[in-house]
Amino acid sequence: MRSITYRGHTLTWKEYSQGEHTLIFIHGYSANRTIWAREVARMARYGRCVSLDLPGHYPASAPPGYRALCQDELLDLELRAIREIADGGRVTMVGHSTGGMVALAAAAMLPEVVSRVVAISPVVWGPLAGFLGLYQRQMRLPGGYPLYWLNYRLTQLLPGYLQWGIGSFYSGDPAAYARNPVAAAAMAAWYPDYRRSQIRNLAILLGALGKYDIRPLAAQIACPSLVIVGTRDPVVPVVQSRWLAQNLPCATLLELPRSGHLPHWEAAEQVDQEIDRWLMDCGL
Repeated sequence: MRSITYRGHTLTWKEYSQGEHTLIFIHGYSANRTIWAREVARMARYGRCVSLDLPGHYPASAPPGYRALCQDELLDLELRAIREIADGGRVTMVGHSTGGMVALAAAAMLPEVVSRVVAISPVVWGPLAGFLGLYQRQMRLPGGYPLYWLNYRLTQLLPGYLQWGIGSFYSGDPAAYARNPVAAAAMAAWYPDYRRSQIRNLAILLGALGKYDIRPLAAQIACPSLVIVGTRDPVVPVVQSRWLAQNLPCATLLELPRSGHLPHWEAAEQVDQEIDRWLMDCGL
């Protein structure tokens, strides 16, 4: 495990394989880098696979008195880590949700580093929809944070409750999600570090996401971009990915009609095949 520290934040990353090309995986809000266990194992044949934290998401750490994270601060932290990982080379960014937003922003702001982007259910602008959007609004009200904290603490203590919550509020088909072995394996890999996350740090990013907007960066994203989205996404409306497809110079959009916010789990086989085909077409 390697790390970078800047302005009191420490971001960590782990390398899973070696090769000429580097693929950097960035998780979404409330997750952690272990959530990519299946994907980094599957894609090791493409080169050096590296999973990177979001700020404040264990094992990342935040400075004392951490209370806010504007978009510029988030991107500054992430781009510093991406440059360090790239070490003068070129990279493919793979990001989910907030990680997808970071991956796209990196393509715009580091064109000399980022060769291509796979953005899965990316956040393009806030606020969020569904249950997470409700939390964003709730936490602005008096007494709203304790209710948020209680629910998230229960998810840390009760894995069955967490599994139910993800299936109910993130997936496109809760019944199918409950039987999904890919999702179950991903949660088993992710859960131990999730239990160690500081809930206050998660809340800071969730609240901040309501004001994030990377649309002004779209014209600067010149590299090939594969955008994967479930049309039943209850967290990030599908219109955001469609906006990317219409406004990025080199975007390919894959819509999955029965998937929600986790299409790489909900339709894993199809997503795997499409990513492999797209990477081959891009010359990787």
